[in-house]
Amino acid sequence: MDSPPPIAYIVFGVGLVVLGPVSLVMGIRAYTGRYTSWLALRVATGSTAKHSRLGFVCFWGGLMFTGALAAISLGLVGMPETLVRVIAVLSWSIGLPIAMMHQYFLPKFLRPVLLPQWYREWEAAQFEREEREDQRRRARRQRRREKRRKEKDAARR
Repeated sequence: MDSPPPIAYIVFGVGLVVLGPVSLVMGIRAYTGRYTSWLALRVATGSTAKHSRLGFVCFWGGLMFTGALAAISLGLVGMPETLVRVIAVLSWSIGLPIAMMHQYFLPKFLRPVLLPQWYREWEAAQFEREEREDQRRRARRQRRREKRRKEKDAARR
């Protein structure tokens, strides 16, 4: 089997070198509340969370790639291979589960630890707004039902 051309390795390597630090910077900005445009994403992220946490996923994903990049760089400088592997495995074993938790299911006891205060306050306001909208929708539906019943009763008489 033929190996891919060298340009494929170069493009893939440059992609990883750029992806990790850029995601890490985006995630840091998301945690500080300076980058919030990702909050508007709903279905596009594929998340099972009610509100988007893509900015936090970027942080932990960027941490994984940047940790692996740092490990590879240290290996090239001459650090022992076992230490390089430990650094790479450690960055992935910490970053990947937390990124997946943010994307799919974040346990309630981890929310105060992994979510910043501004996001928890924003999410609470969103839940309140959605609850008010649901109550209005239910009240509107109930009024329509009562109106239809009155019209049916009036038509029968």
